Amino acid sequence: MVIIVGLLIVFVVILIWQPWKRRDCRWRQDARKLADGRVLFTCAACGAEIALPKGREPTHCLAGEQ
Repeated sequence: MVIIVGLLIVFVVILIWQPWKRRDCRWRQDARKLADGRVLFTCAACGAEIALPKGREPTHCLAGEQ
């Protein structure tokens, strides 16, 4: 009984923390520019995409915002 309660507590804690959403993004710059002069960045970890002006790079992870 104690083992079952312990496993349930661990399971709930893992669901609350959601470590799979906390992976740091690894941004890759797409060599092609967009029509308005911005550059497209794609995350290799979560697949998020963001377009920024030339010379700027993404600073935060977008994994949970899609």
